Amino acid sequence: MNDAVIMKAVPSPSPDDTSTAWQGIPFSANTSRPGGLNKPQVMVLIAASVLIHGVIWWYMQTAQPDVPEVAPQVPEMTIELTSPTPPAPEPPPPEPPPPVSYTHLT
Repeated sequence: MNDAVIMKAVPSPSPDDTSTAWQGIPFSANTSRPGGLNKPQVMVLIAASVLIHGVIWWYMQTAQPDVPEVAPQVPEMTIELTSPTPPAPEPPPPEPPPPVSYTHLT
C-alpha cells in the first residue's frame, strides 16, 4: 500500500450527523456484568445438562434387539473362461482307395 494512503487522516464525522442518526433510540447504560450468572440460572443450566446427559446415557444403554445369525448362502459358482475353447481337432482324412490298375483290362 502507498505511504500516502497509509498516512492519510481519516475524516471524522460531524457531530450533527451522529446525533441525528440515533435520536429515536433512547440511551440506557450497560449494567450487565460480563459472565455474571445468578444462582438460579446456574442451577437451571446444571439441571438441563444432567437431564440431557442422562437421556443420552439411557438411550445408549437400551438393549437393541439382537440380529439373528444366519449362515451365509454362497451362490452356485459358474466358471467363465476368458478365451473361447479351442476348436476340436479335425479327424484325419480317410486314406485314399488303392489305385486301380488297368493292366488286366487290355
